[in-house]
Amino acid sequence: MPNFSDLDYGKLRAGRLARLQTMLKRHDFPAALLYNTANIRYATGADVMAVWTAGTFARYCLVPAEGAPILFEYKGSIHVSQKVVADVRPAYTWQYGGVAARDKAREWAGSLRAALRERGLERERLAVDKLDTVGFLALQEEGIPIVDVGPATVDAREVKTPEEVEVFAINGGIGDAMLAEFEAAIRPGIREYELWAVLSDALLRRHGEGLFTRLVASGTNTNPWLTEAHDKAVMPGDLVGVDTDASGYEGYVIDVSRTFLCGDTPSPEQKEAYRVAYDCVMGMLDLVRPGMSFEEFAHKAPPLPEAYLAQRYPSMAHQAGLEDEGPSIPYPDDNRGPRRIMPKREIKENMVLCLECYAGKAGAPFGVKLEDQVLVTADGARLICTYPYDAKLLG
Repeated sequence: MPNFSDLDYGKLRAGRLARLQTMLKRHDFPAALLYNTANIRYATGADVMAVWTAGTFARYCLVPAEGAPILFEYKGSIHVSQKVVADVRPAYTWQYGGVAARDKAREWAGSLRAALRERGLERERLAVDKLDTVGFLALQEEGIPIVDVGPATVDAREVKTPEEVEVFAINGGIGDAMLAEFEAAIRPGIREYELWAVLSDALLRRHGEGLFTRLVASGTNTNPWLTEAHDKAVMPGDLVGVDTDASGYEGYVIDVSRTFLCGDTPSPEQKEAYRVAYDCVMGMLDLVRPGMSFEEFAHKAPPLPEAYLAQRYPSMAHQAGLEDEGPSIPYPDDNRGPRRIMPKREIKENMVLCLECYAGKAGAPFGVKLEDQVLVTADGARLICTYPYDAKLLG
């Protein structure tokens, strides 16, 4: 596993920017305006107060298809981003401005036009990832034509650079340590939020950045899945499920799920559900190959038994990088809720995929969530985290 000191951070940043600018050119986007925190980090290497800035439109960057990006940074944090970005300027913001927001947004739109003019791009369309209503209207009033940057950012980020692969190797070790400390802390009487704190502590002490969900559940809280950590005490015989859902070192996602038994003797029904989820994940892992279409993967993956279909997880697999990213692979026969569209994409070498399965019968007092995160290689899937499954439940 690489050490932090072995990473070439300059190559990491330059490689990502090169991929992004290649895709901007491929989609005929002369320039991009990025507000999404992960997109900003991908393009510039700079990250400032990611949780807060994700919802406040406090910072953004302008990325031309050729040339250096301009980072418009939260005013108090300019000194932070200047360590990694050459051109850092104060950001305009209008959030919480009330009736004054519109005038501030007009100033912002004018400043963008001036920056585009500097690069000879004043009359070109601007590819944008997200805006609020005030910002959208301000660009319209300024006469700046906009398009969705998503086709370029998705294509850029789906294949990892060699340096990104090294970061994932570091985070795989962090994920294994998180799960080891989590499993070791399971005992009768401990509460779900205390186990969540163990998970967070294990991450933060290893230079990770934070958890973005609270998916720790025990006993009846494991069915249906997606109940987040409460004050429920773990009881003898409970299944305890966890989805790491972490931003690890350098912000890259650690996304692995395990379910453990509090005790030594699982019931036959618990073992059945565990085996269903395990066989599903293992079958998908064996299936992964570069060049396989998402649709082919979805149809060839192991089907769940009828009794477990109603509460299937929303997707079979999704991509991961600086966040959960890229189109996921849905179940091809899933008619629950709005229709899922099968992406016309293929698995590629150096993608990172999260293969997951939830097995819980409707009305049962427990369920099992399992998930592995893998790097796609020329020979198939390689585990990023290697933490073992619960032998008691597999026996």
